[in-house]
Amino acid sequence: MPRLAARTKFSIFATLPLAFCSTVNAESSDKNMEEMLVVSTSREGDYTIITQNTEKLIDTAGAMGDPLSAIYALPGVVYSQGQEPAVRGSSPSDNQFTVDFMPASYIFHEFGVSIFSEFILHDFQMYSAGFGPEYSNATGAVFDITLREPKNQPLSATIDFSMLRSGVFIEGGITDNSAFYLSYRKSLLDLFLKEDDLSDEDDGIVFTDVPRDTDYQFKYQWNINNHNSLIVSANGAGDDAEAKLTEKMYLVATNPDFYGNAKLDESYSGQNVIWTHRGDSGLEFTLGYGLLDDESGTYWGNQYSELYQAEQATTKARLYVPLSDSFALEFGSQLADIDFSYTLDSILFVCTEFDPSCDETRSEPLNFSTNNQRKETSHYLNSSWSPGANLRLDIGAQYQYNDYTDEDFLLPRVAVTWDVTESTTLSAKAGQYNRFPDIDTVLPETGNPDLKSPTADHYTLGIEQHFDDGWSYSLEGYYKTLHELPKGHTDDSPYAALRYTNDIEGEAYGVDFMINKDLTDKWWGWFSLSYGKSERTDLIENETREYYLDTPIIANWVLNYQFRHNMNIGWRWSARSGQAYTPIVGVQDNPWFEGHVLPVYGDAFSERLPHYNRLDVRFSWQTTAFGKDAELMIDIINLLDYNNISERNLDYKKVTSTNDEVATVDEAEIGLMPAVTFRVSF
Repeated sequence: MPRLAARTKFSIFATLPLAFCSTVNAESSDKNMEEMLVVSTSREGDYTIITQNTEKLIDTAGAMGDPLSAIYALPGVVYSQGQEPAVRGSSPSDNQFTVDFMPASYIFHEFGVSIFSEFILHDFQMYSAGFGPEYSNATGAVFDITLREPKNQPLSATIDFSMLRSGVFIEGGITDNSAFYLSYRKSLLDLFLKEDDLSDEDDGIVFTDVPRDTDYQFKYQWNINNHNSLIVSANGAGDDAEAKLTEKMYLVATNPDFYGNAKLDESYSGQNVIWTHRGDSGLEFTLGYGLLDDESGTYWGNQYSELYQAEQATTKARLYVPLSDSFALEFGSQLADIDFSYTLDSILFVCTEFDPSCDETRSEPLNFSTNNQRKETSHYLNSSWSPGANLRLDIGAQYQYNDYTDEDFLLPRVAVTWDVTESTTLSAKAGQYNRFPDIDTVLPETGNPDLKSPTADHYTLGIEQHFDDGWSYSLEGYYKTLHELPKGHTDDSPYAALRYTNDIEGEAYGVDFMINKDLTDKWWGWFSLSYGKSERTDLIENETREYYLDTPIIANWVLNYQFRHNMNIGWRWSARSGQAYTPIVGVQDNPWFEGHVLPVYGDAFSERLPHYNRLDVRFSWQTTAFGKDAELMIDIINLLDYNNISERNLDYKKVTSTNDEVATVDEAEIGLMPAVTFRVSF
């Protein structure tokens, strides 16, 4: 969806988690390589159960059974302001999501929880840099989710019930060689809380409807014979929230015409058909066809609106051919037809992540509606050669073309893996990558149709070593260069007529270290430590700044201990450098609204907020209820109730004119919050 929609939604509804957590507090007392993630592959042969590495993520404290939420305990991953992951110095917009071989619309609800039930996951992989040619349209990281195959068993059901989100999971066989499952979940805040419970008048947001989200996943698999299988799947998700924005909200203080009712309504649905053929010689062919339908609407200020809809039809194929014991080829193609419509009746904000404050870069109001179509094509070839028993060389390339910007790319990628000993592996990867630009930067009505697609170069070098009793460690360094990033031009710029130009470059580098312990002696866990640096350079001004998500130090300690055969306790401790922010050094008159003021900023992203510190704890108890298997889980988020500052803004309660001294106010993330979940299987 357009970045303007994403920015607006965050500005309007960012206080939701804070409001909810304060309410709870008051009432309760709140296939390639990524060695950093893979912790065990001993169960990957059974596609009807979850792999051990993904199960670890599910059981991680603070994730509340959501493995994708647990990715923030992995090296090099931080939250962005929109609650999506930023990996190794790249933007969240640079990521790509794949589910069961097919492209996915989004995998996170609007407020950070993933759309997947833990019952349907088989495997989850995060490729944070140097991924292979089978992945396209990504310059940051790839999140590859594999949903497990349905079990051919008598019909069964599991019911989850918690204050935050509840659902039902049904699974069973249909014939001797076919089975299905269905997962449906819905947030239940509207049953426990009223709009007034969530509202925070001091922060300027009064909810008129309790936020809701839903998601569903359906999968049917027919194992036709020993060589062929057919999968039919459907999935979808939705988010909505309504609130009134008052003059106390920062967005309204800087843009008074945004005062009034605000509404967010977002949904997607997808359907896929996938046929797989496996030959006796190791040959494997997969053919998929999928439909995606995205819709989002944002309304604010009693007068402004932004609507986006996209329909995508994707055909994707992959062929793996082993030519000998030491050499194999893999071919793949993906064709996507995308029809999208965009309607905007609002103020135009021309800005990017390089700008310290997007809300204060107002441009002319726009009222238009447009319908467009684009075709994206990618093809790849990868060769895997093992010249010796301990050495593997992957050399491949991807060709990509889209007719909207009329650009084509030939992107080489290479990976080398050397087993120095039975327990020690060295690896090196390099590749070139690109992605389609953010749509509002290339629309003629809002951007520059001649803008080029962002590109990146990735380089990694790593070592991994395994020891007895499930111990291992990995160390990987990375270096990324980012090119053709967009720069926004406001009305006072000589390039204002273009709105955006490709005049930003970037650089990100660092090292990730991880010590891992597989499940032995009743416990498992890991400790990770990351050092990284991410910068962006304005080629016009010849100015280099820290990226706003630059986080030099990230540390995570995760542990889970089974102190009884049916009881587990675990924790996740996360600490990291404070986020970069732009200091406010003065106050100026608001040029658009008489009698209002705006902050005067110092050097962009030149200072840091206090460091981040959060301890989450989880207790689980496997028991019975009504003669059925049951489980009780208690999660305590931010047990230390540490005040993690996420933003620092001008305090409009104290600053109303240019004669007032500068005063700032901090916004904090989630505070102490308990959550209880109870589930029963029938």
